[in-house]
Amino acid sequence: MTLEHLSKANFNEKTNSADHVIVVDFFATWCGPCKMLAPVLEKAAEELTNVQFYKVDIDEEMELANQYKIMTVPTLLFFKDGKLVFQNSGVISRKQLESMLERLG
Repeated sequence: MTLEHLSKANFNEKTNSADHVIVVDFFATWCGPCKMLAPVLEKAAEELTNVQFYKVDIDEEMELANQYKIMTVPTLLFFKDGKLVFQNSGVISRKQLESMLERLG
């Protein structure tokens, strides 16, 4: 499953959901670790129907990257009830992702 790309124009609307956790992957097309993480997120998006996954290309959306102080890619932002509740930088496994999501309830 291909993840929907967010822009400054629709970021707040998409991340303000109150009924499920939102995970936003800040990535770059030239980033090797981002390419390693992509299939993990795509598979999770297919199987975890209670979580919504999105992507933000930092080169196309520099203002968003700056707003959230993204210093490395990949960086995942986790939103719950419209609020940023957790941030993780670097590649993670599916098991690590599921563990993070479990902690968020």
